[in-house]
Amino acid sequence: MNGLPPMLKATLTVSAVVLIILGSGLMFATHLMAAWYGTAESPAGNNAIRTAGAAILALGVLAWIGKKQDMAVIRALIIPILFIWFSLKSIVAYLALMDSVFRAPAGRAVFVCDVVLALIYGYYFFVSRSGVARAGSR
Repeated sequence: MNGLPPMLKATLTVSAVVLIILGSGLMFATHLMAAWYGTAESPAGNNAIRTAGAAILALGVLAWIGKKQDMAVIRALIIPILFIWFSLKSIVAYLALMDSVFRAPAGRAVFVCDVVLALIYGYYFFVSRSGVARAGSR
């Protein structure tokens, strides 16, 4: 076992599943995703959506692989990346809601999930000492 706190392992699992589904949807089902979010489509927009989907899919794979890593690797690499992603994504989702780009129920759900995940990863990034060597320990 890699000694991950159960909450962190569960958060990485949920993040991985959500990001992999979202990234795959954006890459391969742009019409369905645009309809779900309530946004207009265009050829240039679809290309941008697919590119974003590839990056999101990569983040999902990173979170999935992270579940099997030692805490030192997760603290140094995976938590900061996912914290930054969900923090920035929270801002983007908020702006999309304010500009009526997202349909309200879906957009609110996305925003709330992004904020909750940013807070959880922020806790492990800034507050939690899980996996940090203690003075005098070997």
